[in-house]
Amino acid sequence: MQREIVIKTNNVAEVSVEELYELRKAAFSQWKAAGLSTPAETMTQDQYQRCLIGRTVFVALDNATRELLAMRTLKFNRKQGFASEGDLSVAPKAKRQGIATKLLNYEVEWLQKEGYRYTTCSTAIPATWSVQWHLKNGYHIVGYSRSEKRNYPIYIFRKQIATDVCHHPTDLLWTRPIAPLTAKLLYCLSWLATNICKSKSGKLNAIGRIAKDVRSKMNSQRHTLT
Repeated sequence: MQREIVIKTNNVAEVSVEELYELRKAAFSQWKAAGLSTPAETMTQDQYQRCLIGRTVFVALDNATRELLAMRTLKFNRKQGFASEGDLSVAPKAKRQGIATKLLNYEVEWLQKEGYRYTTCSTAIPATWSVQWHLKNGYHIVGYSRSEKRNYPIYIFRKQIATDVCHHPTDLLWTRPIAPLTAKLLYCLSWLATNICKSKSGKLNAIGRIAKDVRSKMNSQRHTLT
């Protein structure tokens, strides 16, 4: 039987940080079983609460029992018109019921009403179930990265939200049939930059350290001028 769910922000739904924290840990058990380390394994509830500062959390609740079934965290960049998507967590017993997709659809409608242009997020490349879900739901792979803190490489995704191509000039690059070509170009550039500047472990090499220093100096000069 299909669950009837209701979707709200965690403040409106009065969902506690403890509930969000426990759901996140349970949801990422699939990653642990696949040998993928995540911050959910070691992060304390207090640390997680600090991570939520400045973020909005959308939650999906069972309409009958008010049980927390899924959540998505977002951080907004109003100036540039995009949202960074954080954890998408679904309770193990609620998986494969379409709840994550319903949560995404609610999120997209909300972002469109608020005038946001697109969203970005990332996931582990070996987490094939996550990669396929994002691709199935209209995300484009636009980047590649490795990190010392994780034992896996990641894909970076972008999903276009704005339907009006005049909303911003660059949004023309994300209309059909151009969008796949734009995404492929950005991915290739990101892959090259990562492999030129980082070792296989994700640590910056000599070129990467030089590039980081140059970028830091340029940012410093920019702030000085402003």
